[in-house]
Amino acid sequence: MTWDWSFALKILPDLMAGVWYTIVVTLAASAIALIGGLLLAILESVSTTIGRAFVRFWLELFRGVPTLVLLYFAFYVLPEVGITLPAIPIGVGVLGIVYAAYCSEVYRGSLITIPSELRDACVALNLSRYITWQRVLVPLMIKRALPALLNYVLGMFRETAVLFAIGVPVLMSQANEIGYENFRYLEPFTMAGVIYFGVNLPFLFVLSRFKDQHA
Repeated sequence: MTWDWSFALKILPDLMAGVWYTIVVTLAASAIALIGGLLLAILESVSTTIGRAFVRFWLELFRGVPTLVLLYFAFYVLPEVGITLPAIPIGVGVLGIVYAAYCSEVYRGSLITIPSELRDACVALNLSRYITWQRVLVPLMIKRALPALLNYVLGMFRETAVLFAIGVPVLMSQANEIGYENFRYLEPFTMAGVIYFGVNLPFLFVLSRFKDQHA
């Protein structure tokens, strides 16, 4: 099979529509992952032993089960118990929850690196626990975790490809549908790969510069 430029140009608008959905899903899932991960890290830190065990169980569950299995469970099993949701919210929710578990570990790791003397200083200044977390610990956690968090966001952008399995019209879904309808897979899959790489490249450059500045 040889490359057909006329076919490639014809399918480009459909692929770009998939890019739009991919970006929207990534942004929405990132919001859930970054905020949810932070809340989970804080909750694990301030909870009792039982509370920490409970949080740890859910973190390990969502980190240990493949994303595709969770997608199929939410899309096919939940309707059997009366919970029916559209494919896009399911995709956003599953990706967000899975990556919240990973982001929580990053936040927790950054929290461990904060010197204990800083907490002692907050106590000496008579700062409340809430103010200590809000004004001191959380900003430091985010600052120290940011490079790793950005890596997870980029990883999430690529992993949106698995959402084609439940019909979310992301880039991979569009490429697969075009190939199936036209019995030509060379152009749609090649172009999808190039687009994924092209969208990632600027962010990888920014991330590398960010790491160099904070090294």
